[in-house]
Amino acid sequence: MGQYRYDTKHGPKWMAKFRYTHPETGETKIEYKRGFATKRDAKAFEENFVDELLHTEPEDAKLRRKTFGEVYDEYMASHKREDMKPSTLQTKENIFKRHIFPYFKDVPIRAITDDDVYEWQLKMKAKILPNGKPFSESFLRTIQSQFNSIMNYGNSKGYVKSNPLADIKNMGVKDKRIEFWTTEEYERFAYEAMEYPEVYYCFEVLYWTGMREGEMLALTPNDIDFYSKSISISKTYTVLNGQEYITTPKTQSSVRTVSMPDFLCDELKEYMSQIYDLQPDKRIFRVTKSNLTKVFASCAKKAGVKHIPIHGLRHSHVSLLISKKYDIFEISKRIGHKSIKTTQDTYGHLFTEVQKNIADDLNSMRR
Repeated sequence: MGQYRYDTKHGPKWMAKFRYTHPETGETKIEYKRGFATKRDAKAFEENFVDELLHTEPEDAKLRRKTFGEVYDEYMASHKREDMKPSTLQTKENIFKRHIFPYFKDVPIRAITDDDVYEWQLKMKAKILPNGKPFSESFLRTIQSQFNSIMNYGNSKGYVKSNPLADIKNMGVKDKRIEFWTTEEYERFAYEAMEYPEVYYCFEVLYWTGMREGEMLALTPNDIDFYSKSISISKTYTVLNGQEYITTPKTQSSVRTVSMPDFLCDELKEYMSQIYDLQPDKRIFRVTKSNLTKVFASCAKKAGVKHIPIHGLRHSHVSLLISKKYDIFEISKRIGHKSIKTTQDTYGHLFTEVQKNIADDLNSMRR
């Protein structure tokens, strides 16, 4: 086979027709193309076709060369990035930059073995922070979860034949510590916080509604219905690299309406009446998270109560509801959990105590 001349109404033309062996499959195929002006053009097409075929890297070889960093970049450029909030994105990027890329960024993803992962785990567990402590068990688990997300993505795209983390025990444990205050402890704290009116009302909303800090900071007058004594939660506030963001809440189930006790309605009315030129769609609480944290720690110390993070006010609210024996379904809806299972997994040990109290109540009834 080679070059062949044929006649057309516009004059003679040339075609190229030749056999070749596909380098990846080993199959023998025939290539056929017409319409060349000269035999030389037809011959050149055949030579270029064969040369390009021989020098084209097999797809499998390309996959073998794809590095972990390249797969990460592809993952982050995919639709998955659109589902991430700015704070989540920054956390993910920091974890990879500091704890995973130094070991795996330029390594072909197919070359990463379970032994490599195990050695990496040992190094993560041995790291010592500036405060002289190692990573917490919950953070170790978070790091591995992020690593696992890229390996799973690579597996779904065919970049790895299997995820090497699948046969490795998870590093760290899920943080199940729930730090909270009793109502008596919170009231002692609140008494000290009254000295700082701008943030006092923030703490009141957090403790008596159980909402997240970002949800509270995103509230506007439009979200508060004093007639029905309720607050609509539909967004969250965060600051990254000096830039403010208002986004949707953590999950779809976080969009909810929570009821307020009368005294909280009165407090919010009082606070909002003091804000000059308050607009319906502008944030009510214009304090920074850093200032909240600073005042929170200071007032807790003055009150002589144990140290908890601000998120502990949310836990304190849930603990209060559980102690009052409210139904777990209603509690889960109020705090915006994705499912009752999430509530049970997080606060299950508190429900155990309630069960004991119920038994004691039943005992007293029979006696």
